[in-house]
Amino acid sequence: MNRPSSYPFPPRRLLGALAASVLLWSGVVPTASAQSIASKVEQLGQITVVQVSQMMSARRDGLLQVQFELTNTTDSNQRVRYRFKWLDSTGFTVWDEEPWKPVIVHGRQKTLHRVVAPTREASDFRIELHADDNWGGDGSAPAPGSSSNTTLP
Repeated sequence: MNRPSSYPFPPRRLLGALAASVLLWSGVVPTASAQSIASKVEQLGQITVVQVSQMMSARRDGLLQVQFELTNTTDSNQRVRYRFKWLDSTGFTVWDEEPWKPVIVHGRQKTLHRVVAPTREASDFRIELHADDNWGGDGSAPAPGSSSNTTLP
């Protein structure tokens, strides 16, 4: 297809620029990479059965909002708990420690969670993640005699 020479951008480039400007003006931050997700997640124990697979954040009405996805990599149900640490621009906490939020992620399920910062001072965050059963990624039961009901720290 021949375009007039006065047409400055190919259609794909124009659509890409339009999409980028919409994201910029909406305040949405694109999905984080695996490396940046890892920098936001603090695992308590070794968790191999449930992962934070996607994460996005945006500031709306002055409050930081975070949306993240938990993925169960096994065929069995997994119980996990999470809570947020809200930080200011210098890395200091700006809110009291939150209670743990329990979640059951069924076999091979992905669950979406959305959290809003409790204060406008929050400009960063960490997700603390704890799985009741931290024994491995094959969905097998814990060793005989061990408890599958781990108490939280």
